Amino acid sequence: MNRPILAFFCGCLLLLGGCRYSNPLTSAPSEDVNTWLLGEWQRKEKSGVSRVIISPAGTDRYRVQLSLAPRRGASRRDADFEAWASRVGNATFFTLRSLRPAAGLAEGDHVFVHAEMVDQLTVRFRPLQISAPVDSSSKSLRAEVRSLLNGGGLFGPDEEWTRIAEVYETRDGQTGLFQPVRYVKPEQPARIND
Repeated sequence: MNRPILAFFCGCLLLLGGCRYSNPLTSAPSEDVNTWLLGEWQRKEKSGVSRVIISPAGTDRYRVQLSLAPRRGASRRDADFEAWASRVGNATFFTLRSLRPAAGLAEGDHVFVHAEMVDQLTVRFRPLQISAPVDSSSKSLRAEVRSLLNGGGLFGPDEEWTRIAEVYETRDGQTGLFQPVRYVKPEQPARIND
């Protein structure tokens, strides 16, 4: 049997197959957007390729678009999330709120994940394994996360995803003038042929 996979925001297959909650870890973002996480990420599986696009949805929120490879005769599963950083103690996790019903999640359900940059092109996503009731308060969820973080056993299996593209945004509101969100490429000096 294949173990579930988290894709992001997911690292998110476990995200969709994992625990869902009525309340977020934190009701508001604890940090601004981490631009290293922005981009299109993929994970190759036996059944195909899963992809996740993580883009900014403001200075402190993300938009996460997930497309999971088909499994066991099922078709692709797509999901959309609003996400933000949730600080619990000295650790940062991500709260993802489902924007529409998809893959076992109702609109407004929350899932939690930890993201770790391995290098510039690789991110490791790990779901949080919390046994709290689905309708637990944010305060109760944070208390359980703190307890498991100190005692071990908080994280599920991790999955590595590879960046395949940068996320771009328009510059000065004009279409066609694109700059990478994460960094600005220096302009190439003109070559002079003598």
